[in-house]
Amino acid sequence: MKEKNAFTLAEVLITLGIIGVVAAMTLPTLIGNYQKKQTATQLKKFYSIMQQAITRAEVDHGPVKDWDFMIGGNDHTEMFTDKYIKPYIKIIKEYLPGDFPEDIHYTCLKGGNCDHYGEAKENNPKLVFADGTMIVAADLVDSLPDPDTGTVHQAMNIIIDLNGFKRPNQYGKDVFAFSIQPEKRFVPAGVGYTSAIEGSTGFDRDWFLNGGNGRGCNKTQSGFYCAALIMIDGWEIKDDYPW
Repeated sequence: MKEKNAFTLAEVLITLGIIGVVAAMTLPTLIGNYQKKQTATQLKKFYSIMQQAITRAEVDHGPVKDWDFMIGGNDHTEMFTDKYIKPYIKIIKEYLPGDFPEDIHYTCLKGGNCDHYGEAKENNPKLVFADGTMIVAADLVDSLPDPDTGTVHQAMNIIIDLNGFKRPNQYGKDVFAFSIQPEKRFVPAGVGYTSAIEGSTGFDRDWFLNGGNGRGCNKTQSGFYCAALIMIDGWEIKDDYPW
C-alpha cells in the first residue's frame, strides 16, 4: 500500500509563521502606498472642482482679478465663500464657526499646533463637499505685492481637510492649502505673493520642499506648501515626500 505524503503539524505552523512575518513586514508599506495614492488622487480632484467652480463664477462675476476680496468688511471670509464659491460647488453640509468640535486641532508637519493658519477654528464656516473634503478656512491675505508686477492687492487662502474632522488633521497628510489670487486665479499655497514678499512666483520644486518662512513641505517646517509639491510632481507623492 502506497503511503500518502502530508505536511506535519509542525511544518504547517512553521509555514504559517513565515507567512505572518512576511505579511507584517510588507503590509505597512502596502497600506502606506495606498494612502499616498488616495491622498494625491483626492487632492487632484479638489483642485479640478475648484478650477471648474471658479470658471463658472467668472461667468457671473467677471475675471478673478475684478472680484471683491474685501466683501463684507469684517465678515469677508463668509461673504466671499457665499458669493464666489458656494453657488458653484455641491455642498452637502455646512458647519458654522460655533459648531467646530473643541477637541479638533490642526497640526504642523513638524509637529505642534497649526490652528492659526487661516484661523481654521474660528470665524469661518466649514463647507463639506460630496466626497467628504471640507474647506476649513477661507483666510484673507491683505495688501501683499505681486512679485511679478509689484501690484498690491488681496487674495484668499483656501485651507482644506480631505477627510473632514477625521484625524490626523495634519498639514501634508490630510490638510492642504491653496489660494485664490487676482492674477493667478487658483494655485497651491507657495505660488505667488500670498506666500510672502520673497515667496516663489512660479512652480519651483525646491521652494515647495524647503521653502522659506517655515512653510516648506518637510518635517522641520509646517507643511503649508505640500499641495504645491504634490501638484508639481504630477499629482503623485514621491519618495522624498515627508510622509
